[in-house]
Amino acid sequence: MPQIPLSRSPVEDLLIGMRSGDRLAAAEFIDRFGERIRRRIRGKLAPEMRRIFDSQEVLSTVGRRLDQFVGSGQMMAASEAQLWSLVFRITENALIDKARIFRRLKSTEAEDSPFAQHFLGRLNEAESYSAVGGEMVIDRALRALSDPIDRQILALWLSDTPHSVTADCLGMSSSSVRQRWGRIKTKLQEMLEPE
Repeated sequence: MPQIPLSRSPVEDLLIGMRSGDRLAAAEFIDRFGERIRRRIRGKLAPEMRRIFDSQEVLSTVGRRLDQFVGSGQMMAASEAQLWSLVFRITENALIDKARIFRRLKSTEAEDSPFAQHFLGRLNEAESYSAVGGEMVIDRALRALSDPIDRQILALWLSDTPHSVTADCLGMSSSSVRQRWGRIKTKLQEMLEPE
């Protein structure tokens, strides 16, 4: 008796494209199944963080990260279940990154507190206008810094890394990192002013 070929699911068809490096397949996957991913995000996003980062903004981050993954030829998922596992892992990591930034800005004390509160205010304001507003503010802040070391210092500060650890990571003295941080804050204060 001849074997009847089984039809593939829409996810499996997209997975085949993604495994071959087709970034449009990744975009279609996010477009087609975004609501399922957003439900997962909403279930995990803490209420206080929802004021700054909404599920659509996090979904945009997931889409960009999946696109990078597919574009770099790293798609190794062999089944629909493995693809969903990967997408949910990317989602978890995006949420963790957002939570770190949120906690960092909320808990900053001493001389960095006014800067952190101003940054947090801009994130809140940007999120009220656009689902990807908060991420755009962070991206704008990073792009405003032309020196890659300054961008690393800001990224490490946002992830709550102490200046002493940042200095070790960058092979610099703590005083050099603190001096650069002062210049970074001054530059970003101007950038964070409402347009």
